[in-house]
Amino acid sequence: MLKNLKTFYRFLLVYPRALTGFCFALLGLAVTQNVQPYFYKLFIDAAPSLDYWILVKLLIIFVAVRLAHTLFDILTYTLGDIALIRAARDVRINVVKKIQDLDFAYHTEKNTGSLISVIRRGDGAFFSLFHSFNIQIVKVFIGFLIAIIYFAFTHPAISYLLLASIAVNLVLSRSLIQKNIKTRKEFNKTEDSVTAVIVDNLLNYETVKLFAKENWEINRLRRKFKPWVEKLWKYAMSFRMFDIGIGLPAELSFFLILLFAIHQTVQGVYSPGDLALIIGFLHSFFGQFFQLLWSSRDIAKNFTDLSKYFDILDQQVQIKDPKKPIHLKSVSGEIEFKNLSFSYPEGKANAIKNLNLQIRQGESVAFVGRSGAGKTTIVKLLMRFYDPQRGHLSIDGVDLKKMKKNHLRSFIGIVPQEPVLFNNTIAYNISYGISRAGQKEIKAAAKMANLSDFIETLPKKYQTQVGERGIKLSGGQKQRLAIARMILSDPEIIVFDEATSSLDSESEKMIQDAFWKMSKNKTTIIISHRLSTVMRADKIVVMEDGKVEETGSHRSLLRNPKSLYRHFWNLQLKKI
Repeated sequence: MLKNLKTFYRFLLVYPRALTGFCFALLGLAVTQNVQPYFYKLFIDAAPSLDYWILVKLLIIFVAVRLAHTLFDILTYTLGDIALIRAARDVRINVVKKIQDLDFAYHTEKNTGSLISVIRRGDGAFFSLFHSFNIQIVKVFIGFLIAIIYFAFTHPAISYLLLASIAVNLVLSRSLIQKNIKTRKEFNKTEDSVTAVIVDNLLNYETVKLFAKENWEINRLRRKFKPWVEKLWKYAMSFRMFDIGIGLPAELSFFLILLFAIHQTVQGVYSPGDLALIIGFLHSFFGQFFQLLWSSRDIAKNFTDLSKYFDILDQQVQIKDPKKPIHLKSVSGEIEFKNLSFSYPEGKANAIKNLNLQIRQGESVAFVGRSGAGKTTIVKLLMRFYDPQRGHLSIDGVDLKKMKKNHLRSFIGIVPQEPVLFNNTIAYNISYGISRAGQKEIKAAAKMANLSDFIETLPKKYQTQVGERGIKLSGGQKQRLAIARMILSDPEIIVFDEATSSLDSESEKMIQDAFWKMSKNKTTIIISHRLSTVMRADKIVVMEDGKVEETGSHRSLLRNPKSLYRHFWNLQLKKI
């Protein structure tokens, strides 16, 4: 809880002027609210004199205090919201930035739906906690101080009874709040699970439609709702326990203090004005105190939600940037793998075994082999999604660990097997790598990627929306758009990762033509199962079980009757 509070106020204290004004306004709000019952005593004690001007003066002062209270109320919430809205924005930006900065390994273990659920709840909790923790608690605390100080000098017995009442209620509420927090955490897990299924369903709705799995998905969701309902009932019942466990003792305290005050008034110890003051204060204070105790359940819930929200900020980046990075203005594209070995954390061991390989500037090198041989792992290491446990991987003689990740990746462009596009226009997606690109450059890139003829047939042409993840485009169109995006960004090193594995022959030819045009004179890495894609590569590296089995050109490898590449080639020829 203390750690979460530190993080909470760390973001708020970035705006000290608004927060300072908020504190002064809140102090004025609490004081003007809690001194109002004192006027009840003054009115009643002055009433028997029937002095009109004294009563009018009291009324004027009383109305002035009430007007001041209204003004302080407006200032409190206005100044508070100035700091709160900005801080909430900063938190969300920092959380999203942290999620982006976290390693590839972190994202492979996380569910998008669960993360969205954590962010949504955490953002709501940030707003709620500010008002309940900073305004409600402070108002009750200041009111309590005013009452205790006043009664300590005028009616000590009332102050003792009030202290005892508050202590009993706080002790009782502690265990009940802990129970509430526990049930909230349990419910959050089931809520995240339900959200994950819903998001998974929405992201893959096309697959659901293709396999007519609508009913199956709804039944899967129903199964997730069974523990959700159970945990929600437990969470709801913890509120009912709180109502009983706190409400009855608090009402009893209110009754006993008033009973004592009435007895003292009847005995002549307290004046009628004193009784009016005590009733007015107790009604005001206990009303706020009850509200605080009952809203403490929400405070507990907010702390629980904020805990998971802020936990994202505490996640550690495993693949770190160097403290003193080497910054290259450009690279020629010389890549070297030297005695390189790598095992996935909590995954496949020995994914790469003692790899030694040089890729020269402007050379095209293809990696082929069976699934799981280590081809895609090489790309992940080159992009520094992971670091090798042993050996070195360098570009132009500079070890990748000595370069900042985003700087390194600015030199490398990838055309992936399944391009993921933004739910925006074709022009936006093509120019994503170079956001300042003009329409002329975008059209030139599309033409080079053999995509412009298709775009010109569309009613809105380059302003056509591609849909979520590019769902409105075919596989070949998405691949060519990805190539156009690559052409426009003009990286020094190009990676073509299984980009034609699931396409028809015509689309494959168009993409290959576009690819070889864009990769001319650039260092190029090709990952492919389709050997027709790699025939034109300067060098073919055959991987087997994380090791380099053989290297050579297409022709030289085919000439060797024992070549594993020739074995793969013959298998593909038989399929044709």
